Amino acid sequence: MRFILFTVFFQLCLIHTVFAESDAEFPQGWDKWPVHHSGQIFSADMALPNDLPPIVVETMKTYNWVNDGKGSRYNVRINPEKKASLGSHEYADGSTAVLELVDIKAILVTEHLAGTEQYGAYSFDGKDLSGAHKSLAPSVCTACHSGYGDSCIAGVCTKK
Repeated sequence: MRFILFTVFFQLCLIHTVFAESDAEFPQGWDKWPVHHSGQIFSADMALPNDLPPIVVETMKTYNWVNDGKGSRYNVRINPEKKASLGSHEYADGSTAVLELVDIKAILVTEHLAGTEQYGAYSFDGKDLSGAHKSLAPSVCTACHSGYGDSCIAGVCTKK
């Protein structure tokens, strides 16, 4: 009986993983938010400079597969209604920021709900992409955004 319960539980976990959904909602009007900063996710075959902050190195390694390994230009856009909160460590509910992957027309979303960070991945037109690659799953976002101390405060990361 325990084996059967374990098997059912395992299958449910697999189904949830295979059909992962974004935790954050698609932020309407994100493309009108001001660009906070821009940059380039390096290609998979490019050597990373030695002087990059750890959070940037992790981001490059996590997303260098995009655009067939060519990387992508990116913009970080901050919801103008949230910009005043950036230094406070607390955010009101709603979409907070997006990492816009320009060359593949995708966004990685950070949202807050009841003080907790939520993450998602979407195409520019709102299609959920969180199940398209393991690095787009909300659990991967949570692990990275919570693992870099002062570089990521309340789920919003900077280049420290």
